[in-house]
Amino acid sequence: MITAGVDEVGRGCLAGPVVSSAVVLKETINLSILKDSKKIYLDSAKAGPLYYELLKWRNDYEKKSLIDKSQIRVNHENFVKDVEKSVSEFFKVDSGDVFFTNSFSRGFHSLVSKINGKPLFIMLENDYPSISESLNDRGFEIIYIKNDAYIEKNIENAVKRYQPDFIVISIIIWIDGVKIDLDFLKSLKINNQNLSIIGDGTQFCGTTKFNFDESPFDVIISSGYKWMLAGYGVAFMLVKSHFYKNNFIKSNKIDFKRIIDLGHYDILAIGSLFFSLNKLKNKIDNIEKKLIEFSIILSSQLDKIGMLSSKIKNRKNHSTIFNIKDEQGKLFNYLTKNNFICSQRGNGTRISFNFFNTKLEIEKLMNVLKRFNQ
Repeated sequence: MITAGVDEVGRGCLAGPVVSSAVVLKETINLSILKDSKKIYLDSAKAGPLYYELLKWRNDYEKKSLIDKSQIRVNHENFVKDVEKSVSEFFKVDSGDVFFTNSFSRGFHSLVSKINGKPLFIMLENDYPSISESLNDRGFEIIYIKNDAYIEKNIENAVKRYQPDFIVISIIIWIDGVKIDLDFLKSLKINNQNLSIIGDGTQFCGTTKFNFDESPFDVIISSGYKWMLAGYGVAFMLVKSHFYKNNFIKSNKIDFKRIIDLGHYDILAIGSLFFSLNKLKNKIDNIEKKLIEFSIILSSQLDKIGMLSSKIKNRKNHSTIFNIKDEQGKLFNYLTKNNFICSQRGNGTRISFNFFNTKLEIEKLMNVLKRFNQ
């Protein structure tokens, strides 16, 4: 049985009556026979969506470029300094430096090019591929740490055993959303003063308040197109001043800038980051609170239907990124048919909830997952 209703809710100035309608369906109905234009976006871990206010700013900038031509870049150096200041304020970078590049991968590769000698690195198995690729390109020795529910203990044991010079780690792991314990890293840093920690913040920055100066990281590199909602083509690097004196670096800010900030700035990309930072800075407390709540709800609900990985079950805190086992891609196809936008990663389907998602969307997701399990 289908219950439907149509009613006039107002009148448009050009199109006549404005009509609203509602359709109520049983949960058991096969939704694949319906065509619904409303899709639920659960893919911020792949790319944060462009929003209308930023789109307008970008369009206005492009129009200005059309009119002003080369003159649009006359004051670009001052604008870049404004963006640097904005990043510094957002992430509390008072005793360090901010650099811009176009992606995490490019930024990390540039950073690694400044490392000399024969340092020893440790990193997680199956962490973001660009990390190992850049280190292997330089021929550096890497100790790979088991990537399971006990990451922190595994790192602690490896540091004691191998005495590495660098740890490179994603603060939130791209494939399944595991979030490293920052208090653990602080303790590790205190007890290993010569250890340098480099963080991939791409899945982390923009999800919570963060004080870089008080963090255990010597360097953080983050793309801006995911949780920062800044679009493609911009990333930033945060560097603590003492890092330049590292025995394997022996550099300075000017030298770093020459390598990291190579070439002309993409003002459209950097400006998009600037615009998004200004939008997010007064909302970050609420964003953090909402994402924590979503993480708790999703962990509980996925556990109830047997879709929470044992790795996540055994951890205290988690992000809003989840990877559900799906080796043959059947779940991914089912979710896609039911108008969910998500990604296939590893042997599973990855979903990720952002602050603009809702509890109702969690409920809809769970209903679809339950039907899939039947």
